[in-house]
Amino acid sequence: MRGDTRPRPSGLLARLRAHWLSTAYLVAVAAVCVWAVIDRTFVPHEDASFAGVWPLALTAPGSLLLLLLLPGGSPWGYAVCVALGAAVNAWLLQLMEPGSRATRR
Repeated sequence: MRGDTRPRPSGLLARLRAHWLSTAYLVAVAAVCVWAVIDRTFVPHEDASFAGVWPLALTAPGSLLLLLLLPGGSPWGYAVCVALGAAVNAWLLQLMEPGSRATRR
């Protein structure tokens, strides 16, 4: 019999509240990605902008490894690298949260 009798969160909002650290990380990644797209689309630059590097830096090391594996310089490949890197990092943050299944063992 399990010693933990707390009910598990069932809905999406309940799960997001239960794992607040990984949720805050994903919100930060989304905000930086929106900022990078706005900077790329609407702000004129005389030289190159550093805005596209921030999503990769925020989701490193997973996104950088995926960027090396995917061929070409497609914007979709970049988006996939950032999304998968963010998902892996959020999952790892969820595992490291106090009270998660991995830390209770």
